Amino acid sequence: MAPVGGASGRTEPDDVTAPATPSVGGVADRSALLAEAAAWWDLRDEMTLHVLGLHRDADDLPGSVRDFTQAVLHQLTDRGTDPASRSGEATTTPSPRDEPPAGDRVAHWRRLRGLTQHDLARRLDTTSRWVAAVERGIEPIATIDSARRIAAALRIDLPLLTGRDPRPRLLPAGDPVGENLERVRAFLEQSGGMVAARDTATPSLAAITLMLRDAWQTFHQAEYGHLLRALPRLLHDAALSDRTRAGGRDGPEAARLLSQAYQVTAAVLHRLGENHLSWLTADRAIESAGRGQDPALTAAAARFSATAMLAMGRAVPALNLTRTAMLSLLTAGDANPAVLVVRGSLMLHGAAAAARQGDTDTTRGLLATADVLAVRLGSDTDRYWAGFGPTAVELSRASTAVDLGDGTFAVAVGESLSPARLSRLSRDQHAGHCLTLARAHLQAGSADRAVQALEAGTRLAPAVARRPLFQEIELQVRTGRRS
Repeated sequence: MAPVGGASGRTEPDDVTAPATPSVGGVADRSALLAEAAAWWDLRDEMTLHVLGLHRDADDLPGSVRDFTQAVLHQLTDRGTDPASRSGEATTTPSPRDEPPAGDRVAHWRRLRGLTQHDLARRLDTTSRWVAAVERGIEPIATIDSARRIAAALRIDLPLLTGRDPRPRLLPAGDPVGENLERVRAFLEQSGGMVAARDTATPSLAAITLMLRDAWQTFHQAEYGHLLRALPRLLHDAALSDRTRAGGRDGPEAARLLSQAYQVTAAVLHRLGENHLSWLTADRAIESAGRGQDPALTAAAARFSATAMLAMGRAVPALNLTRTAMLSLLTAGDANPAVLVVRGSLMLHGAAAAARQGDTDTTRGLLATADVLAVRLGSDTDRYWAGFGPTAVELSRASTAVDLGDGTFAVAVGESLSPARLSRLSRDQHAGHCLTLARAHLQAGSADRAVQALEAGTRLAPAVARRPLFQEIELQVRTGRRS
């Protein structure tokens, strides 16, 4: 049987190791260029034309910030010239995405804040004509610093302005988190995660179950470095077990365990900002759960795919996926607490996707339905390594309020949670709530309280500082205090 009880928790570090920098003549400040390339990865709209010279839909467009900065380095090595002086036929054909262009988003948030173009121009110390040109898409948001200044003037953060979560910072060479992350990546980038048969015996299902339990507990304690060290062994053994037991009596259970191994991997990759890889891993979790003949586990795996899509700015398919997964559980009935937990958790993920689109009605509707399920469940409960209940709904109500731009309401909701309820959260959940409060305080205009929330999060779970969102909030606070 697939385990239905769970611990609580979550994860997150960074990925990229700074590439070695060979001597390249003719480039005034190569390190600054590479830093700007990594920064541009946050926005990914104009950068490929100006920095690398690739078509947006090119087959060879790098798939991660690490690959991108290395590709920039290779371009510099090959050409020996400043990319700003290059000419090329590359175009900026946008890749398919759900969020409107950056200019439309500026106009949306300006109107939501009740500001005229003149008001925003005064906050930015620029002209109304420039603001109008940005909103119409005539004038691009040319630097990451400009994007952050606009976000600060609108009292939102970079994810809301760009429609996608921030990228992780470059990790220094030799960083243990980066090295362990590369080992996980190496396994996942094998053909379908397949493993060759070994001379040693296939691990027992009980042994894999114990490793899974330890992995999820480590995740919930926000001990991301420890988890990354353990994941290659867990993934290998679960994949080997699935392969050797396929078609046999224990085949479905082996597939369920592999799905759960992929799910905890997708969770930690998301925390590190590795959302493309997290999406790939979540898809494997869904496929494995399907072979495990457990509809609730399959639906639970869909949460991680939706989370990764949302982080990449794909809010519409993220919402559609959560709805499809919820529909798949309708025939399962509400008598099973595990089904209630999974359905409720999917509703909260759907509410997050709707909020990121600015869809207030859908967000409130999903939260209201989740409230009903939480009352029916009666208390905060863990199943399939997912937590759901009254507290989870309130946490989601606060975070979606931030994504809808209502920081004051988010603060009120977040601070209404009693210390007793917060003490029952995992460290990962509690630290994540601190990030929500930090974003909310910034929207409400209180940088000092945002700093206090960040400090509270790091006291609970020091590894929260590795989350790209933490780093972005911290930078926004510093930038705001300098201006």
